[in-house]
Amino acid sequence: MKYDPKEIKIVFESLTPVAIQEINEKDQAEHVRQKDAFIEGYKRGVCYLCGKPFKTITHSEPCLHWLLRRCKFKKKDFPNIFKKYSYHNMAAFLRWCANQEQFLSNINDLDEEKPQKKILCYSIKWKNIKWTFDCSSNDYSGHSGSQVDFPHYHFQMQIDGQPFISFSDFHVPFTNDDLFTLSLSSEDWYHHDFGSIGSGMQDAVSVSMDKVLEHATTTEDESEATYHFSTIIDASENPLSGEEIYEIQQEAIRTGKSFALIAQQRLHGRATVKTVVRPADSIPDIARRTERKR
Repeated sequence: MKYDPKEIKIVFESLTPVAIQEINEKDQAEHVRQKDAFIEGYKRGVCYLCGKPFKTITHSEPCLHWLLRRCKFKKKDFPNIFKKYSYHNMAAFLRWCANQEQFLSNINDLDEEKPQKKILCYSIKWKNIKWTFDCSSNDYSGHSGSQVDFPHYHFQMQIDGQPFISFSDFHVPFTNDDLFTLSLSSEDWYHHDFGSIGSGMQDAVSVSMDKVLEHATTTEDESEATYHFSTIIDASENPLSGEEIYEIQQEAIRTGKSFALIAQQRLHGRATVKTVVRPADSIPDIARRTERKR
């Protein structure tokens, strides 16, 4: 089923402010309930969806925790998962798990790395596993005249860098709920995300520079970093001593704040401090899929 954003907007605009507020509050309450249940279960190694340990697999009751591969999940079991759960269900669960290990930087969903004609193209890392969702405009439209003439996406799962599920293994259908949400993804009046614990690097780089500098803390382990800072100080009109630069470095170490923030605060009005913030090198590369010509 395809949805027309213009028609959907008309329906939304017909709702009263009170009705819209009630819908938003209901959605937020449900998100908080699921988030709290997920976190509590994750700490105990128990799936909040089925109530069973991650190491358990019950073939008569497919569950998203199978994708963590703590149980004896096999590739042939994957269709049982996507027949029960939508793309958004699956993506949210995997993103939530990834962020329990390393917040934001385990999810590479950067727009600048997504090919122009892709609807979806991002990778999620969790422990020794990497999952990738990929959907081109052709996939979304359905391949006309073929056996896969329906909106679908492709999924890849790697374990220790080796393929477990390949992009070409399955054409995973979108549900009607998926299509509804995706059809509105480019509309300014509609916003969808994966909740407060489902954010990825695109959200991280969308934060204002001032807030990043204010709240960022340093880490000695680069694999734990979310951002990489490059700072240049121009003090050509009022040269700085090496001792003052050393003091800035020591204050950054002592406070856990970034060198860039301390330099801006201490050198305000005396020098120009320019900082370039980019995603850390530790974020996972997005696995690439080559489409076949039809």
